[in-house]
Amino acid sequence: MSYLWLVLPAGLALTLAVARLAQLRPSFRPLVAPFAVSTLGLAVWVLVAEERLAPSSWVVLLILIPFLILFVRATVIAFQALFRRRQGAAPPALLESVISVLLYGIGAAVVAHRWFGIELTLFLGTSAVVGAVVGLALQDSLGNLFAGIALHTEAPFRVGDWVKVGDRDGRVEQISWRATRLRTWDGDTLTVPNGDVARHAILNYSVPRGPHSRVLIIGVNYHTPPSKVVTVLQGLLGQVQGLVADPAPVVRMIAYDDFAIRYEVRYWVPGYDEYRRIEGEINRLVWYHFRRHGVEIPLPISNVYVHQAEAEEGAQAAGSRLERALRAVDLFRPLSDDELRAAASRFRTLHYAGGEKIIEEGAPGDSFFLIDRGEVQVSKKMGGYPRELARLMEGQFFGEMALLTGERRAATVVAATDVDLFTLDKHGFQDIIAANPAIAVDISSILAERREALSQAEGDVTHRFDVQSNPGELKRRILDRIRRYFGI
Repeated sequence: MSYLWLVLPAGLALTLAVARLAQLRPSFRPLVAPFAVSTLGLAVWVLVAEERLAPSSWVVLLILIPFLILFVRATVIAFQALFRRRQGAAPPALLESVISVLLYGIGAAVVAHRWFGIELTLFLGTSAVVGAVVGLALQDSLGNLFAGIALHTEAPFRVGDWVKVGDRDGRVEQISWRATRLRTWDGDTLTVPNGDVARHAILNYSVPRGPHSRVLIIGVNYHTPPSKVVTVLQGLLGQVQGLVADPAPVVRMIAYDDFAIRYEVRYWVPGYDEYRRIEGEINRLVWYHFRRHGVEIPLPISNVYVHQAEAEEGAQAAGSRLERALRAVDLFRPLSDDELRAAASRFRTLHYAGGEKIIEEGAPGDSFFLIDRGEVQVSKKMGGYPRELARLMEGQFFGEMALLTGERRAATVVAATDVDLFTLDKHGFQDIIAANPAIAVDISSILAERREALSQAEGDVTHRFDVQSNPGELKRRILDRIRRYFGI
């Protein structure tokens, strides 16, 4: 009885099983074709063993090659599984290639010596001489090869990591047998030979995977109290999107220099590729916040007062714009010309960057804002989500209820563009209303009129008073709040 009719159905069934397994687990796909061909080779072996086919070297070679391919691929898959279990990631392609070449070489040598009777001693001796010559000629390439093997074995970085090699940094895109390919911040491709990579210290910005800290050094003049600088820096860090909340940013004074006091801002980013955007945003906000709070970054220059006349002219022009704008605000209509000029002298100028939050809903405040240039967005939480209610432009104002009654902010106002604001707080308005308490009566009437006109508008953001009472009652309540607030 021939074993051929047993081998073929069994081999076909096993091939189908391997094909089905490859559908479920794609890593087994390289085994399907060699397994099918090995089944045919086994059938040929049976024919040779039963003397139905004359044995020859070519027939043996055709039988052994599929088995060798199947063995090598099965070994590589087993190596992949073992490497993934121990390292938690797929093995580098270079290691798989090296293992495959070694196994194919050993298998070819065994087949040549065992089934074809080729003596390998002379070949090995000759190959040693040839290898020495080739090794001298290709020592750089071989050095890169073995350096690549060492890099794959130690795995100081992986594809996708941000690394610094020597004075060059970038994101790892490929690790081949000869070189490591990086994508720089400029979007260029940098190819570094593995030998150079192995000879330099490697700084991996992506390991560990947790938050990474960055440091920003800022110099401030000696006239500003350190506590104020630290407070301003901590306040602006709270507005930077993308910073890690835990650990929290840290601000500290670190040195006294010739022209400035140095402050260190240490913050944490979720990933290295985010730090440039976040650092740029911090630098941008530093300028705006320092300008608003009168914090100066000194420069060692001698022409500090060259443009003083221009600055004074600019201040006078801003004062003229402020007076004209105040005359158009009905809230200041009861003031005389002298009182209006006195109020204008107490305003301060603030500058906000687009996207900065000016006031926040529910926060305490006592400041009134008049828009000089730019545009702001007014929003209020409705159903737990912020909803935009209005956009205010040049000449419009907000915050009058906080100035006059101390009410908490009824809405959130954010700078839609870069915006210049004139602002007046309770302290600046205290002397004016204390000198002429009758102004409070007229102002309460104006606020009541404004409130009554806006009471029907959806999402009113002007105050928190009960609007169900009649206008006279509303006016009285507002007047009482103003008098209590200013103590008149």
